[in-house]
Amino acid sequence: MSKPLPRREDVPIEHTWDLESMYPSPEAWEAAFTRLEAEIPRLAELQGRLGESAQHLKAYFELFEQLGPEMHKLHNYAGRAFDVDTTNQTNAARVSRAQGLAARFMAAIAFAEPELLALDAQTLERFMAELPALKRYRHYLDNLMRLKPHVRSAEVEAVLAQASDALSTPANVYTVLANADLKFADARTSTKKRVPVAQGNIDALLSSPDRALRKSAWESYADGFLAFKNTFAEIMAGKVKATVLRARVHRYPDSLTAALAPNNIPTQVFHNVIDACNRHLDIWHRYWDIRRRALGLEKMEVCDVFAPLAKPPRVTYKQAVRWITEGLRPLGAAYVRTVKRGLTTDRWVDIYPNVGKRDGAYSAGSYGTKPYIFMSYSEQGLGSLSTLAHEVGHSMHTLLTCQAQPFIYSEYSIFAAEVASNFNQALVRAHLLKLDRGRDFEIAVIQEAMDNFHRYLFLMPINAQFEHWMHTTVEQGGALTADAMSAKLVELFRRGYGDAVYLDEPRVGVTWMQFSHFFADYYVWQYASGISAANALADAVLNGEPGVAKRYLDFLKTGSAMYPLDALKMTGVDMTQPEPLDRAFKVLERFVDRLERLVS
Repeated sequence: MSKPLPRREDVPIEHTWDLESMYPSPEAWEAAFTRLEAEIPRLAELQGRLGESAQHLKAYFELFEQLGPEMHKLHNYAGRAFDVDTTNQTNAARVSRAQGLAARFMAAIAFAEPELLALDAQTLERFMAELPALKRYRHYLDNLMRLKPHVRSAEVEAVLAQASDALSTPANVYTVLANADLKFADARTSTKKRVPVAQGNIDALLSSPDRALRKSAWESYADGFLAFKNTFAEIMAGKVKATVLRARVHRYPDSLTAALAPNNIPTQVFHNVIDACNRHLDIWHRYWDIRRRALGLEKMEVCDVFAPLAKPPRVTYKQAVRWITEGLRPLGAAYVRTVKRGLTTDRWVDIYPNVGKRDGAYSAGSYGTKPYIFMSYSEQGLGSLSTLAHEVGHSMHTLLTCQAQPFIYSEYSIFAAEVASNFNQALVRAHLLKLDRGRDFEIAVIQEAMDNFHRYLFLMPINAQFEHWMHTTVEQGGALTADAMSAKLVELFRRGYGDAVYLDEPRVGVTWMQFSHFFADYYVWQYASGISAANALADAVLNGEPGVAKRYLDFLKTGSAMYPLDALKMTGVDMTQPEPLDRAFKVLERFVDRLERLVS
């Protein structure tokens, strides 16, 4: 029987992230919460005065940049503490309070954008001429004027800000249900041994060479969600309705346009990504058939997608750190030095699973904090190494942005974020393939690549089409029921898997319940755009093209001071064209070719 997961209080401190660098104790968090709560009314004192003078406008921006980082830090501390122990009700209450304070903060600044939009361009130019310090906000102001038709009155924006806490309820309910309350039956090995199934170990179970175990685990995991399908459907419907409501209040024609507008991304870029992914499904059909033959199966099932094709290497966390830092050397000594410290002595990472720790992996830095990494590391295979490299990309993106930009530009778009994460994986993967550690290791590296491409250029585009269907259904007055949602997802998977994979329809249909990504509007499609841009850039860096590495690092420092499409064009990648997507599928096809030669 597998070793039981430790309780949170039993996890060695060196395996946990350094939340104390934000606040040394919960009491210090409480004191900071109280101070900020008392400071928020100062913002309202400037209401109605932003257009009076350059000095008043500067005073507002300075106060916003003084209080905003503390608000983010309070929320970050609460969220990170909760995610590693979702059974702790004190942590849950702290998250709720932080969300409430954030809602009050947003309500307090809701007047600002309508007031700025009431000014004409000439007035803003005059203010910037009078006080050159205001010029740092030029891009922010230009972007605001671009969005002017969609910003409502101060009263309406204040109501929306106050409602943000209530509108986030579906996401909060999902987190608790999926990570704290949902229980899974034990899986069984081929020798009938019982193995617990949990959010923290499901990925490892699905990668087991024991087919009986991975099939049993896959069925147990799906059945846990399936038992609550109607509850999950109501949660998801509530989330989609909230998104549609916000889009309509802000006078957008649909939710897709509303989601892409803040980053100035045309909706055609979304459709280009989906079209490219559907256009290249034949590569996936070929891969499934190669995998089926390599596993010696008459018919492959979804539980076999991550089955090892060779003996997976054992990779300790320490070894993963060494290989990641070696692979990132093309980005320079300073970049590598920072990564190594972050993954070791600076304790960016909450490394291993424990009871109550939620599922998934992410990077969660904020202005003035460490760029924390959440994961549940497994030494079996290369999956956790790959995940760690991915999240390091996000964390370094956050760190470099926050070092280079003022707070107002410190948050970059998801569209840009997925470039940084996948770029790191591409560099590290190239390094691993040069290690000459034998056929099994080479197959494992290629399988890691295929697993990554499967997530970003297969699974996420399917999820993106499903998400778009959900929003379109609600926008057209339709209803989202559990059975209709599952049927739609089965239809999309059937097209993606082709004839090579058997679909257990009821269990495949619950896949939408297993992705918290849906609670970030139109997030998932940007995995496909990100991996495409990342591989184009990584290929250039690995081929030694002059200046690309520096331009890439400059891209990481832009934050939201530039539109993401423009920032990427600065590196030489134009995502308005099909070339980066087609190049990514060429890379995918080369991995399939190489795999076929190795396993035939």
